[in-house]
Amino acid sequence: MSVAAIKTATKNALKVIGGIDAAERVCRVGRSQLSDYGNRNSLQCVPADVAVDLDISAQEPLILAAMAVAEGFRLVPVKFSGTGHIPQELAKFSKFTSEVLQEGIESLEDGQVDVAEARAILEHLHPSRLAMDRLEHALHKIIADNKPHIVGTGQSGAA
Repeated sequence: MSVAAIKTATKNALKVIGGIDAAERVCRVGRSQLSDYGNRNSLQCVPADVAVDLDISAQEPLILAAMAVAEGFRLVPVKFSGTGHIPQELAKFSKFTSEVLQEGIESLEDGQVDVAEARAILEHLHPSRLAMDRLEHALHKIIADNKPHIVGTGQSGAA
């Protein structure tokens, strides 16, 4: 299943970039190979260097994220946009985590978690994970800068 997910991610990246013709201009391979990389009936799978080129052009790690999942990992951004304001990040994390828990509890009402319910829970996990990652980034920034985060009106502090 992981190869199929990588092929789907490749097709999505090609679509985001603007199609095979546009993708051909940003990587070292041609149309037919790019087509094969997204075709589930083809044995060819996108190589890492081409995946990086396509993901950069798509401005999102679509293919590399699928590759990471295939290996049992997930990608985490190194840099985050935003202020890194600790109270705001804590509030976002709390909100999104609450939504995950609420969806999970509701899914258990009938004593089972079906496919649709699992998908619904997963949809709430992604924003929660991003909020956690932003919070973690802000906290690491405080440590790296060796400066406290000032929490006050109109101040965003070190993070």
